[in-house]
Amino acid sequence: MPPKENEQRTDIKKNDIRTSFAVVSILIGWFTTIVGLVWTASSKDTQYDFRLTTIERELVNLDERMDAAESFRMEIRSDLAEIKTDLVWIRKELERQ
Repeated sequence: MPPKENEQRTDIKKNDIRTSFAVVSILIGWFTTIVGLVWTASSKDTQYDFRLTTIERELVNLDERMDAAESFRMEIRSDLAEIKTDLVWIRKELERQ
């Protein structure tokens, strides 16, 4: 006995609903995948940006420390030159006496 017309319509509606749920599920899956890829790319970009900023700050800090060390070294050299000059003068004075 062939199915009644109402049963056929009900089956068609159920198939349409299942199909629309499948399409919606596929679209949600693709959307989630794309959002995940964008999220991953942006988080990597943020990490790299943070690392570069940190390295740049460290380089500036090291450069300032190198300048301070160079200045200190030059000051020590000039002090040593003065001490050497004073010692030479003292030696000559002692030799005169």
